[in-house]
Amino acid sequence: MEDIIKTLVEESTAAENEVQSLLTGEAKEGFIQKRYNGDTMRRFAHMLGEAINGSHKAEYQLREAMVTADFPYLMGDILDRSLMAQWSTRLPEWGSFCKTGTLRDFRQAKALGIEGMGAVLDGVMERSEYPERGPSEETPKYRQVAKYGARFGLSWESIINDDLDALRDLPQKLVLAARRSEALAVTQLYVGTAGPHSSVYTSGNKNIIASNPALSVSGLATGFLQFAGQVDADGFPLVIDAYTLVIPRALMVTAENILNALQINVATGGGAYNAADQIVAKNWMAGKVNVVVDDFIGLVASTNATTSWFMFASTSAARPALQMDRLRGHEAPELFIKAPNASRVGGGLVPESFETDEIEHKIRHCFGGVVVDARATVGSNGTGSA
Repeated sequence: MEDIIKTLVEESTAAENEVQSLLTGEAKEGFIQKRYNGDTMRRFAHMLGEAINGSHKAEYQLREAMVTADFPYLMGDILDRSLMAQWSTRLPEWGSFCKTGTLRDFRQAKALGIEGMGAVLDGVMERSEYPERGPSEETPKYRQVAKYGARFGLSWESIINDDLDALRDLPQKLVLAARRSEALAVTQLYVGTAGPHSSVYTSGNKNIIASNPALSVSGLATGFLQFAGQVDADGFPLVIDAYTLVIPRALMVTAENILNALQINVATGGGAYNAADQIVAKNWMAGKVNVVVDDFIGLVASTNATTSWFMFASTSAARPALQMDRLRGHEAPELFIKAPNASRVGGGLVPESFETDEIEHKIRHCFGGVVVDARATVGSNGTGSA
């Protein structure tokens, strides 16, 4: 315990020197200077020791001390200040290639399937018995949601001093964090460290686009041919009428140029370029393919992050490639503020805590994703030639 307090005092001295360098003139004699001087930080260390040893009073004092010092620049007494604008946020539109569902609780749920029974009928001779056939069970898919969240607290003093309204949108940033968490979880279902996820895109699933072509007209044509080779348990082709092309932002120009072209040069049978077998065709791909830019691909993939591309059957198909479930009745992120335990003399509740004058917010979101059918997607890491 003494070592922890000693270390904190040493670090506080360094912090004191840094803050002192920001203050000039009368500000050095003001509230900020007093809060960061050595004597204050030594008392802070003493409170920390008492709080660790179980003192509730010291805990409340410590929490207040930590919160009021969180925004030395924002709450400073320099008058000429302005609040920098935040970057706009765009989340991947994953709803077009990942189906959404709900689960009633946190327990695992099985998604069951039956295979067989759809093969071509056998001929039956006169007065002969009909051949018998029976279904078989598919390996079940396990769906489950989990709880995610965060919380933060602000001191009453910080809110009073927030003349720039910088803290007003902090609760909504928690909602953004929930949406980002959900979108990243979708990306992690189909993207691995090297691009296409190695457990989804396999030779056994027959969904690695042949030769891993770069995104191009012929590469997309090869992707369509890869889909055309997929069959169900009875050996019949899968029926897919609409597709979503999912790309990193680095391929946005390439994808838009391909799908907005009025005409395209293609091989008669699609696939790889063949100078002796080229035709000029109306751009039929534009009517079948929807483009989604997933900016989170680069957060998951450490290699091939700018070249990998994916095709998904539309979620209107019989089986989606991916599914994201949410907790039933709690589908949207839920934002909470801690109920007040204080009221003014004379009546009227206040939002801040009676003990510490702190106002606390919390975000909660419950979701979970699963790969449903890998045959409903094909992918390329983009390192090959089209």
